Formats: sequence, C-alpha cells, structure tokens
Amino acid sequence: VFGKDIRAVLAVACQKIVFQEGHTYYHYGPIETRDALGRGEMDLQVASSSGQMPPYVSREKRGGTNAVVVTDRVYEYAYLRGILDGMFTRAGGVRLKTDSVVLNLSLLSLLLDFGLYEAHAGLLNLPSLKSLGSDKLQLQVEVSNLINEFDKSNTSDSVTRLKVELLLFEVSYKFMVNKNFDVHSTEFELIQLLNADPAYQRYVLLCKIYVSLCQINKSVEVDYYKIRCNNDFRIIIPENFSKATSDYLDQITRRYTFEERGGIILYDGLPLFDVRAPQPEINLYKVRFDSAAPVQSMVKYIEISNVFRASAHQYLIFMADNTLQVEVADGADVMIRINKIPVEIATMFFNEAISFVPCFKYVDSDDVILFTSRNVHYLVDKGGQFNENYYGMKHELLECINSEQIFMDSNDEHVFKTCKLSDLLTESKTVIYAPDYLLQVQSRQQLINLLDLAVYLRNLSFFILVLFHLRRASVKLEYIEKEKKVTKISGPWQAAILYVLNGTTNPHYDAIFAKQFFDLNQHERLPLDEFIDALCVNFTRYQRFTDGQYQIVPTEKQKRFLRHIICAEECFHFSEVGSGKTKVILPLLCQIFLSNNAEAQAHLARGGKPKHVLVILVPEHLVPDAHAQVYRYCLNLNFREEYRIYDDIFALLHEHVQLLSTATKRAHSGTITPRPQMKQIFITSFNQFKKALTYDEICKKVRPYRERILVVMDEVDDFLDRDKLVFNICSNKNNSFKKPTLECYFQVSRAVYFGERCPDFASEPNAAYWQQLHEKFAAIHVEIQEKSRSINKSFGIFNERTLRHCATNIAHDVEGYKSLIARPYESVNRAMPGSYYSDVERTIYLTYYILMEDIGKYDELFQQERKFISFEYFSAHVRHLDYDDLVYGNKLLSELIAEHPGTKEGLTRFLYEIILRRMEVRDKSRSVNSIDVVFNFDCVGFTGTPFIDNYPTFSYIRSKRQDSIPDLIDRSFYVYSREALPEAEFAKRFASFQGKNSNVLVEYVPSGFVQEAEDELTILAHIFSREQQQQAAQPGGGFNVLVDLCGIFKKTSIYEVRDLVLRHFGPDRFKYIYHIDQSDGSDRVLYLNSDNDVQFDEEFYKYLCKSYGAPLREKVFFFIDNRNVIGKDIPFQLIHQRRFDQPMFFKSVVLAHDVDDFSKIWQAMGRSRTMNDTRFAIYTSKADPAECAAAGVRDIKEMPLTRQLYVHNCDIKMAGNLSSIYQTLISLFNLSQDRFYYCNEIVNVFLEKMEMTIARKVRCHEENIAREVLGAAVPFGILTHILGDKFQKCARLCDEALTPPVVQTLLRNIVQHKFEQRPPSGDIHDEFLRFLSGEQEGMMEISYTKQQQKQKQRQYNKNQDSDTMEVFSDRHQLEVSRDMENYFQYTLKPQSDFVKISLSLPLSIPILKVAYALDGKRSYINVFPTLQFLYSHHIQAEYITKEIKELLNSFDDAAEFCTRFCAAARRIRDADAQERCAPGTGAHQLDVEVLVNHFRQNPQYTLAALEEGIYVVGMKDQFNIHDLQSHPLHQSIQYIADEMGFILFDKCGHKATSIDSFGPYFIEQYILMEVLSKQEVAQNVMDYYINQKEKLQQGLESYSETQGKGFICWRFINDKRMTLTPK
Repeated sequence: VFGKDIRAVLAVACQKIVFQEGHTYYHYGPIETRDALGRGEMDLQVASSSGQMPPYVSREKRGGTNAVVVTDRVYEYAYLRGILDGMFTRAGGVRLKTDSVVLNLSLLSLLLDFGLYEAHAGLLNLPSLKSLGSDKLQLQVEVSNLINEFDKSNTSDSVTRLKVELLLFEVSYKFMVNKNFDVHSTEFELIQLLNADPAYQRYVLLCKIYVSLCQINKSVEVDYYKIRCNNDFRIIIPENFSKATSDYLDQITRRYTFEERGGIILYDGLPLFDVRAPQPEINLYKVRFDSAAPVQSMVKYIEISNVFRASAHQYLIFMADNTLQVEVADGADVMIRINKIPVEIATMFFNEAISFVPCFKYVDSDDVILFTSRNVHYLVDKGGQFNENYYGMKHELLECINSEQIFMDSNDEHVFKTCKLSDLLTESKTVIYAPDYLLQVQSRQQLINLLDLAVYLRNLSFFILVLFHLRRASVKLEYIEKEKKVTKISGPWQAAILYVLNGTTNPHYDAIFAKQFFDLNQHERLPLDEFIDALCVNFTRYQRFTDGQYQIVPTEKQKRFLRHIICAEECFHFSEVGSGKTKVILPLLCQIFLSNNAEAQAHLARGGKPKHVLVILVPEHLVPDAHAQVYRYCLNLNFREEYRIYDDIFALLHEHVQLLSTATKRAHSGTITPRPQMKQIFITSFNQFKKALTYDEICKKVRPYRERILVVMDEVDDFLDRDKLVFNICSNKNNSFKKPTLECYFQVSRAVYFGERCPDFASEPNAAYWQQLHEKFAAIHVEIQEKSRSINKSFGIFNERTLRHCATNIAHDVEGYKSLIARPYESVNRAMPGSYYSDVERTIYLTYYILMEDIGKYDELFQQERKFISFEYFSAHVRHLDYDDLVYGNKLLSELIAEHPGTKEGLTRFLYEIILRRMEVRDKSRSVNSIDVVFNFDCVGFTGTPFIDNYPTFSYIRSKRQDSIPDLIDRSFYVYSREALPEAEFAKRFASFQGKNSNVLVEYVPSGFVQEAEDELTILAHIFSREQQQQAAQPGGGFNVLVDLCGIFKKTSIYEVRDLVLRHFGPDRFKYIYHIDQSDGSDRVLYLNSDNDVQFDEEFYKYLCKSYGAPLREKVFFFIDNRNVIGKDIPFQLIHQRRFDQPMFFKSVVLAHDVDDFSKIWQAMGRSRTMNDTRFAIYTSKADPAECAAAGVRDIKEMPLTRQLYVHNCDIKMAGNLSSIYQTLISLFNLSQDRFYYCNEIVNVFLEKMEMTIARKVRCHEENIAREVLGAAVPFGILTHILGDKFQKCARLCDEALTPPVVQTLLRNIVQHKFEQRPPSGDIHDEFLRFLSGEQEGMMEISYTKQQQKQKQRQYNKNQDSDTMEVFSDRHQLEVSRDMENYFQYTLKPQSDFVKISLSLPLSIPILKVAYALDGKRSYINVFPTLQFLYSHHIQAEYITKEIKELLNSFDDAAEFCTRFCAAARRIRDADAQERCAPGTGAHQLDVEVLVNHFRQNPQYTLAALEEGIYVVGMKDQFNIHDLQSHPLHQSIQYIADEMGFILFDKCGHKATSIDSFGPYFIEQYILMEVLSKQEVAQNVMDYYINQKEKLQQGLESYSETQGKGFICWRFINDKRMTLTPK
C-alpha cells in the first residue's frame, strides 16, 4: 500500500481535511511565486527552498493573484469519516485479516482522529496492543512503551520521537512536494533517515498515535535527549527538557566523539554530564569574553552560547570542527586553548581593509583566527553609526542578497536555486597569517560566513573586501534594494555594494583596497623567467611566517618545472612524488592564466587561440584540496578586473555563465566597444567533467569555443588509466526475462558456486551462450576468492552500521545493501547501491554469491514475497516445512534456514528469480572517455607516476597532421621488456624516475597470509606481529605507518584498529591513531585511551610538537586507507623534518598484496614525503619468501622484484587493454561526428548475446566505425600511428608492417573482440589482439572495470522512490492552468471543477503497448494515461510530445473529449487487429513482447479496464470506488485494479466464471502487472495459465471471492491443488 517511501505513510497519517458539509474533496497545494527568470519559490512545503515558512496561505504575486500548484487532495471531514466508517462496518465485526503492522497502525491513527476508535478499533489486527478497543489511557501507556523499546534498541542514528512529532506537525499543514525544496533542510535530512529502514514506518505511526492520544487524554509527553556516546546513541530523560539543547546535543555528539564511563559523559577526559540519576540535569551555558588586548573597537565583548561546563573553572566550546577549552583561574585569569593551543581574545588592526575585527590570536604568534557561528554573539556599541537603525534598514543585509546556488538533487541532476545568503550561513574557521594579513579562504562558504560577520560587526571595509571576493566566486548575486515600494538596502551598505559593482567611483576606497590585491597585469611585458620569480615572491606572502621564514617558498627546481609546463611541447609532465605539484605548481599556474603576461599567454595558447577559460581536473579525492588552493591564491588578483572562479563545472548550465562574452561598454564619447573577454576558472573532477560533456546544453556552449579552453590535469596518469577511461550516463528499464531464462541463470550460477560442470543446455536455442557464461562466472568466482577483491573491496565497506554514519543518501545505500536487487555497474555513470560490479552478468552471479553467503540480508524481501510461494513450488523444493507456516508464518528467512538447512536451496532459488526479474538493464546510454578530452582540448598536466598511453593532442588534430604522434610525456625513463637492459642502464633510468627520492630503502614481504586469514583483523594482527618481531630483531626499528593500498580494511572500524593496537603494542607505545573519516573523508586523530576523535590540523600538530617534541612521531600511528593519497599531515611531515631533522614516517608498511601496478605502489610509498629517510616494507603476493629473506632491506633499485614490477608497469601502460584501444576507436568516431559523447549502438551486450542478435548488431557497429575512421586521412593516420607505436614495444610484433589492409582488418577484429564475437583466426591478428588486450588470457573480457572508486561518493537511485522529480526539458514540459476568483468556492461544484475534470482526462496515445499470443493469434494491449499520471515521476519525458500537447489543447467538454478518446482507442485496437497472426500459425503461448513503454521502473498506479485490450492508467489513488461516479469515463470502466493486483471495483458485481473472458481474472490484467510492476503473483498466474490452465479454471470455479476478487487472493488455487494431490 505504502511502498518504501516514508512520505506515503506521512501523507495518510497527516491527512489534511476541510469542514464543508456536502463537499467531497478538492485538489490543492502550495503557492508558487516566480522570479523574472521563471524559477519559483513554493510556499507551504515540508522542505521549502525559501527557508522555514510560517503557516499562512500565500504571498501575493504581482496583479493580486496567487498561483496554486496542485499537488494533493484535501478531503472533507464528514466525507472521509463516512468512508472509514463504511469500510469497518462492511467487515461485519470480523477482525481484519491483514497482519501488516503498518497498515493496521495507519487505520488506528485514522480511527482516533475521526472519532471512530470505540466503534471499530477492536477489528484491528495488532496483537502487540493488548488494550486495543478499550481504555485509551492504557493504550497510551502501551504505545509509549513500544516507542521507548524502539528508541532503546535503535542506537544507530539520531532519530527521536520529538523530531518525528515535529515532522508530523510540519506535514499536517504543509504539502510534501517534489519541487524546489531545500535538500539541506532538517525535514529532508530526517526523511532520509526514516527512509533508511522500513521499521521506521511503524515508528512514525506509533509517534502519530501517541500524539493523538496525548491530545485526547490531555496528558503531557515526556521528552528526552538522544546523545551519541561510545559510537552509539543513547537516550537521556533530563530533569528540564529544552528543544534547542536537544537539537544542539544531537548535532554536536554526531560530529565530535563523546564517551561514557561510570555514568559520566566525557569529552577528552573532561566530565560534562553526570547521567547516573534517573533524570539528570543537562545544561548548556553562556560564556562572555572581554578583549585581552588594549585595542578597543565597537565590539565591547563576545558572548558564546551552547557551552559545555566540565567544572566551575573549565568550559568546552565546539565550533567549526574545533574544540575551545576555557579555564578560569582563581584570580579570574582566563586561559583559552583551541585544539590544545593557547589563544587569546583580541581586537586587532590588520590593515586598512580588515581593521578592528574581534578574533582569536595565538599567544605565541601574531596569526589570528576568525570564527563564524550562530553561537557567537558580539555586543556591538549601539551608539551612532553602529546602531541597527542608523541606516534606516528594517532587515539584516544578508536577507536582501540572493545567490544562485547549484545543488545536486536526488535524481543526481544539477539544479539552481535562488537562496538568501542568510539561509546559507554555517560555522567556519578562517586563519589569517601575520605579517601580511591577506584574506585567504578555502571555500565559497567561508566568504558567505565572513560577509555575515562583517555586517554583524558593522565593519564596512571588511564587508567590501569580502564582497569583492564573493562576486568572483559566485554564479550570480542579486541585491534586493527595493521590494513593493519598501527600501531594503540603503545608506553606506548601498554605497558599498555600488562601489563593488563598479557603479560608483571612490579614490579613497581604491587606495585602501588595491593594496589587498596583487597586480599581475603590471608584468605584461616581463620575460617569463622574471615573471615567475615575481609570482613566487608574492606566493610566499600567502604562507605562515614562523621561525624567521615563510613555511613554503618555491624552490628553483619548482620554478624550472613551472616554466617547463608552460613552454614544453609535451602536454603532460613528470615531477617526482612530493615535489609540490598540488600545493605550489597548480596555484601558480592558475595565477599565470589570470595574468596578462604576453610570453606566458602565448605559450598557454598551445599553437591555437588565446585561452580565456581554464578547467582544472583532479581525481575525486583531490577536489576539495583543489578548491582550497585556487580560492586561496586566485581571488585577490588584479583589483577591479572581472573574472570568475566556479567550484562546479555544472555552473555552465546557468544562463548567466557564458564562455563567449557579448557585453559592451559605452565610453563618455558615446562610442560602444566590446568589453574585454572575462576569464573563468572551473574546478572539477575527472568524471564530473566527462559527465558535463554528455549534456547537450553544455556541449552547445563548449564545443564551438573549445579552442579558447585550457584543461589542466593533476594526476594525469589516473585520468588516462586504462580501467577508468569511460564515463557512462544512462537511463534504465525493466528487463523482460522469461521463466526459462531465469532458470538457466540459476542453474549456471549454482553450478559455478558449487564447482560443478556446466549443465546440459542442448535443448536451449542459445546453448553456446550458457556455456560461455559458465566460463565467465567461473572466472569471476575465482577472482572474488581474493580477499582484497570484488566482494570485500567494493562491497564490504557498506554494511548497515557504516552506512548509517555516512553523510550521503543512506536510505538507498542501506536498501541496496539489504536487498542487492542487482543494478549493473555499466548501466550508470558509477556503481549503484548494492552492486559495485562492472557488467550485468557479473552482477547476476554476485547476486547469487551474496545470496548464498549472507542470506540474512534478504529477510525483509522474503517476508514481502513468501505468500506467493505456490504449492507446486513448495512440493518440488521446500517440502521440509509445513506449507501454512512457510507462506503465512512470521519466522525470518535466516531463522528458517538455520532450523531447516535443507530448505536453503529452494528458498534461495525462489528469491533469486524474484531479484533477477526486478533487475534493471540499460535503456539508452551516452559515454565520454578521457581520450575524447585529449582529442578536443588543449591540455597540460602533471603527475608523480608518469606511465600513460600515447595519444595525439588537440593541436595535432587541429593542424591535420599526419606525421608521427609526439610523446604526450617524457618517456626517457621507461623500461620495456623488449629492451632487455643491463642492470646499470636500468638503474640509471630508474634513478631518473626517482628524482630527489634517490635513496629509498625497502624490503619486500610475502603476503600469502592474506589469503589464509579469516577476517580483516586477523590480517592486521599478522602484520603487527611480524613488525614487532622485526623491531625486536633490529633495535630502533618498528613502524608507525600502514598504507592499505589494496583496500582490505573496509569493514574494520577505526575503534577495532585502536583496540588491536593497544593489545599488540600496549598503552604506552602509541597515544593516537591518524585515520580518515569514512563519512566525509576528513583527517582525524583518535585518542587511544578514549573515544575522543578530533580533527587533525595545524593546531593539533602544534600541540604534538609542544607535548612531545621530536619523539612525537613515536606517539602517532598513521592508518591510511587506499582512498587517502593526500592528507593534512603531508605539509607537517616536511615541517617536522626541517625542524627536528628526522622524518615523521620512520617506517611505512605498504599492503599491496594483489596490486601489481608499480605506479600505485610508488604512490602509496609517496604518502611519505620523506622517502629517502623512511624505510618501507611492501607486502605483496609477488614476493618469493626465500628471495625476500635473502635480500633484506636494500635500495629499491637493486631489488629484482622492483625491476619486474617496473618493467611490467611500462609494458602494460603502453599496451593498454582491449577497452582502451576500443575507446580510442570510439573517440576517433566521435571526432568524425563533431561531438564529445558517444551514443551506444549496442546497449545491452549480454541480452544481445542471449537472444543471438549480437552478431548482426556488431557487424553494423563495425561498419559504422570503419567507415568513419578509415574513410578519412587524419583519423586513419592517427590509428595507424597509435597501433604502430604500441607494436614497436613488443618483440614479437615490432617487425610487422601496418599496411592499410592490415589496419582495416585489425580495426574490425578489435570491435568483434570487444563484444566477444571474434573466433581465433590462427594468424598474426591473434597476436595483435592478445597484445592489445594487455596479455589477457583467453578471448573473453572477464573483469573489465571502468573504475574502482577510491572513496565513497554520493549515490542516488535515479528511478525508484525518487525524492524529486526529474526536470523535463522544455519540449517535454506540460503546463495546464485555469484562473478563477475563489478557488475553494469554485471546487464546490464538481461538474464545473476544471482541475478535477482535466486531471481525469484520458489521452488517446498509448503510454504502453504490449503484444501477446493467445490461441494462435497475436493480441494487443494498449494502456492510455490520464493527465494526472503525466505529472507523476512514473513516466518518461519522451511521452510528452507535441502531439500530446495538441491533444490536450483540443479539450472543450469532458464528455465529448472522452467520447473522442473511446473512438480513438478502438481505432487503435482495430488497427492492431489487422496485425494478428492467422489462426493455426503456432505462435508460442503468451509470447509477451513490449512494443511501446514510457513507464519508469516500478510505478505505483491504478488501472481502469474499459474493454479487452483498452486500459487507462491513473495515479495510485486516482481510480477508486468513491470517486468513480464523478469520473467522465464511469460508464465505460468495467473494473479497477492497482499495481499489486487488488481489485478495487468490479462493475459486473457477480463472480467471473472463466479465465478467458474479460474481467479481473483475464490474463491481460496479469500480463500488465508482470510488465509494469514485476509482481510475483502475475508470474505465478501466467505460469499456471501456460502449464496448468485447467487447474486454474477449476480453482476459479470453486472460489467464493470471500477474501476479495482477483488472483492476488490466489490461495484458492492451492486449496484446489491440495485436494488433487495425494499426501
């Protein structure tokens, strides 16, 4: 009834009503107001885009009218009460049969609300409520106990009864709409949490019932706090409850780690609350600070609220991920520490622009911290200009400034919303370094917070400076100067804004603010070397000044590298690990781009046009750091110059963001000249850029202008990694697997899992496919036995516990973890919840694998589907149980199998088929790969592991060159196996690769124990034991770093690691564990002696230095997972070595195991920025125990295994693999089509293979590529050069001539081989393909993976239970409107209510057309939608065409419109009849074929059946017995059913007697259920119809319909069957 979405439960529990006797219901919804751009704000929403809205009706639009957006039905009280009363009355005193707790609780809630409790509550089936139907006070106690029991058992998240009650209150007077809501709202966050677990449906209803009972009984609710301690949530009932305190404790204890010991809640050892009493006192405090400095300003003192008190002399303040500890001495002296570092309150004069700002100043330096928080209050002098009324403004300024914000909605789509800056405020910490005091921020959010601070302090100069920066970082800012004759911005604020916008001139201001910006344009004619020197001098002024010098000063080597990047012919450049590419080179390169230096700009043009757009591409995990670097160094350049920095490439979707400026300016003389082209910088990840290039709107902006764009790539080897080239963006659809196909998949999966031979499929028409699939599944099975691969590596991190602490879309993640309803990796741009695998067949097998390994995950799915187990299936597969217990019992699946192991195979088979039937496959797909980017843009980039394939540049292609392709990167240090270099020459090249890291000492350690270990902690314990033994054997040894390169430790929590460290090393060896937070990727430090987990930052490093000095490295254990290739500890490593002359990482253990990619191993070693002084132990499966024991610790160059891995790395990077060479062909094809993306011609390879249509489609695909690539000189030459360059590195292929015929044949073979359609030819082409496949054994691509994600990303389910509707493009949008004087009065006359009538109109163009065979004839089913159904998220946009719009525009009269519909529907049916097969052609019985389908997956609907082959589909509640009489088609509708198969209305009244006559038992009803909702009952009915039609007919004849109509109540078949089957 409700589905998976908690909002369906909320809508029923909080049904809105109106009191108007004689009325039934009317459609209503929120008020929409639109701005000039057509975007709207919606009033009365649960999550409003314009903030929390008070419950008034509307705001007026211009012209005195309001726009009501129809979203919901509002029912009349008496009408709804009558329906409810009638339903229970018709039950005739018999208890409801349904055992659904959610359904029964919903009815109980309604009975209480409508005053029907005493009359009917006894009919509910709620055995847990003993007093049901009697005393309401006793019932309230029982409900309260159930809520308390749930709260006590739920320690995984912060959901509380109070939060749910507030949500219920919101929903009761607001509308839950799928448009324009704020994804950051508390309501949305709570709805996500509630959606995470179906058990919350029951919890929400219990809370709703409890609220009703409290109101009825006039009793007081007992409120409580839910606080996270010891990594779990616990409930505390305080003596005095405060909602504000509750919210703050929830927020803080989720972010910071508190612990409870002996009834005392502590943080960092400080006791905060004594909770031993039944109702303890839980209080928060306010603390006031006066300035410690003699400087006075308009701020008299600072007051901070929500402060924790440890004692009368100790207080704790949590702010912006920092902890402030306040100690008050007896003499009233106050000591403040931020993360253990002493600071003091000060009001300082930084410079003329930032003056007299209250801040925290470090005691031991002049550096300062600016905190912004709603908990910090400044007492500003109220006199004169600092009085809030001085400027005559009624509102705070930030409420009058709007910003266009880009958000990712729950469909993974980018949308823009207009937000007030006041609604975007958060906490932040900004450090300003002495002596230069340059304003440096690391995010746009910091600028918004600082702007608010400047306004609060009435600091005009600070406001102007921040606003200058914010403009450069914004898509669009709007200033609401006036609104409806009310002046909102005036006085100095108005003057300041006009000054920033260049609307006024002020030489005095210019003199002040110009000093805050570096003028790079003064160096236009400076030689490049001198210009770089000048930039580097400026660069040092951004750094902290300590110990008499700046912390980071660009070296001569870095300057040379920067010049090389700018001037060299190669696109990509190598600089050794730790050479400052991200921290130094990237920001300097951005500054050079923003300059006008003539020599630099000429080089950056790369032989093309001058560059005005810079796109910075970095791997996903480096995006936050790239944002921080660009914001820090690039916002304060060239005073008054217009340029923009965008932190999201999808800003290009905004109409205000244009790459080609058409703006002009008028001189005083009146002449108009074009404005200079504004430069723009976009910062994004590799995949986000590729995704952007699949958007037509972005392509239209980018493609004509791409010669003006420079793309800068960090970690370019990762960008061109052969396994990460492709980014797919796809839409999905339901599969159409037949029963025999599902059986075959089961047989193959089972055979592989149990190590059996392939079953005999000789009778199958596609037997070869199943044999090949068996081989593929076998290879996958072997692969996943590796401990660090598929299951553990890509899936193990996500279990219910870890997911609940992820700040992402946990609802779908948990759902995916529990059910693993397979979704193929290649069908979407990244892996989806529950299936992190590369192709559909892989997903199919791993679904079976996990089903067998973790059966408990499917308890919930089994409970939903168990009632559909047929008696025949029971008899054949699970006779170990009683049939009634199996079908109607309450035991969990895992419990049944534990008690009756013999049932496992039968029950897993049952669930496996259900899961596969619901599996989605690709519908349409677009893809962009990395080679497309290299071919279409001028690129520069750098990397510390420079092993990449070679491709032609955009400049080469633009010039239509046909000579040899230049190297993308210097390859002088590559070593290929073909060269067979002497040891000395190898050492020389390897040393060239090492650079300054020339003295790296390593030992290789065999990692065979990984395979033998039972769990992750056993592996970790083995490493600890081995390293302890090494330490004992080598005094002064030991290790303090573990880098989990292969990603083994995914299920293990950091607390389990902490416990293991304590067990192995004792309490005195280490004091802290450095780690990465799994939820947000932040750097954290966990205290070993407590659960205190704090941010690792500069203050914490200072504290370590002061506490321990040089030995601090012996106190911190660094636990680094495979996502954390860069961390906040890296700069401190360099500072530590410079200060103490020793490395922070003294020995690093790199767990490589099955990772044989030397690039990745070297990167993992490079996590230590002091490689020459750090010893390394590399655990790898490639290591031979005897050789390792003999070799010991040696220079890495001297190790034979090093050479083996290095040479192999060079070979495979050059050769690539089958995917990379195929994607090269696709990129060449895209070039010929003049587009960035490729629309896949073969969408579902496995389906084509199974249906034996793959050969024809591959031939067509092959011809298309061959024609475009081989038919033009440039792409043909490029392909020939690429292949020739690869084959030259292979000893057995280097002498083969690549003539045009050879290249043509090879191209075709590559395409055939990619789709596994090429048999071995026995000639040189077999060798070619083996080499191009990366020496892959066999001719089948088994484990092609586009990307193994390095870190948890946001995941959204695009098609199921979406939280927002997809925004259709304009051509697919449909707007219907009607004006009236008084909407409510208008709805009192249903016969003239346009809204009701129009939403019910059927449209005579099928949304679904299905063909099926019956009695040797081809029959057709056409389903037509109502207008209201078009507004659901169950349809695809393509259905709304020009024809649909014209059809709707023809509406004049409802009756006439419906008459025309019926005639059109019959014409379509008659036309279909002409296509029927002649009798006797032997068409396969029920050979169902979907011809047209514009439904999305898993729709919820009601279906009105008019006649055979003609059906109308409406929303879930649109067709029902109560509203039928007012429907325009009520005379034609014969029966109504929903997606579950329940028959809601049957016109004929009497029981149907034949399964072959039109009605609720006719086969068409179940064909539609199978196609649309994949209901198990539909599959069962169809199976009976084909194989046991006579029994089905007999069952129908004997069925009394007491339990309802339709086969959903199909147990009667089993009853009949049991009478026919002897026991």
